[in-house]
Amino acid sequence: MPSLLASGIEPPALVVVTGANGFIAQHCVAVLLREGYRVIGTVRNQAKAAAVKKTHKGHTGLEVVVIEDITNAQSYLDVLGHLSPAAVLHLAAPFHYKATDFEREMMIPAVQGSTAILEAAAQIKSIRRVVQTNSFASIYDASAGLSPEKTYSARDWSPLTYEDGVKADNAPAAYRASKAAAEKAAWKFMEDRAVGFDLVSLCPGMVFGPFLPEAKPATIAGVNTSNQLVWASLSAGRDAPVPPTRGPVWVDVRDVAEAHVKALQVVEAGGSRFLLANGVYCNQELCDVSRRVLPKYGDRIPVGEPGKRDSHTHFGVSTTETERVLGVQWRSLEESLKDVVPQLFEIERGEA
Repeated sequence: MPSLLASGIEPPALVVVTGANGFIAQHCVAVLLREGYRVIGTVRNQAKAAAVKKTHKGHTGLEVVVIEDITNAQSYLDVLGHLSPAAVLHLAAPFHYKATDFEREMMIPAVQGSTAILEAAAQIKSIRRVVQTNSFASIYDASAGLSPEKTYSARDWSPLTYEDGVKADNAPAAYRASKAAAEKAAWKFMEDRAVGFDLVSLCPGMVFGPFLPEAKPATIAGVNTSNQLVWASLSAGRDAPVPPTRGPVWVDVRDVAEAHVKALQVVEAGGSRFLLANGVYCNQELCDVSRRVLPKYGDRIPVGEPGKRDSHTHFGVSTTETERVLGVQWRSLEESLKDVVPQLFEIERGEA
């Protein structure tokens, strides 16, 4: 689908950010406000609205509204229809491994949420672009195994279906299916409907990196799923084993946020999907890098087998098209860990 934009969406355009309290969304809102956009953030309750306002206090360009049901297009229309936004960053979707009723807790919110925002956008004539946050999970084919000869790019698709998610054996499998089904539903919507906007899909790997100062969780339990993996790898103690790597593709949250804003500004991005990833990692690498750049935490970071890497045993990733079109430059693992790991230990100390 070619872009419908004659020019990019530039400040001071009004941009809707759904799920504005989420880890990635908080950074997206911060970048938008910094660049001079006006922002309408949506959240599901007043407590989350207050948290978002606190995170970005002092910014006059931000309004936060409550939309309880993200699976209902009318819920969006009732609140946003009269505001004439130029674009939507759709980030509201479940990401956790705690679900037990996979259809109710994962599949329905992800898939119906994906199409509800598009249905609403189709009826808000001012909207010219919707950027959806999807996942490497909708690219990755778990059934192919480690596939060391394979390099994934945004041209690849997970084969998982809605039914696979409902019948999944575990929550991570259901999550992968929810992301694949949600993105496929969005592109089918765009194929089937004549609308006045175009769609951009962004597919990040595991999203590491720091919290905004006013959005740091109060407890480790409140840390986002990807950074939980960092914490589990780095906090067990010097002599503890390094846990197995889960989801070996990563990206810094600040790069993800900047990619979202680029996806608004770059006309050529319309109708395309992009993989967001610095590259692959393993938990031993997390430990090695963190011990080197943050020696004060050395008694907590497992030593494991320094220098051992497992990237040669599994697939790789290519983000050449993302770099070409969106102009993203990836932060290093060293920079990402240097900024988030001290925050994680501060959160733990606050619990003591």
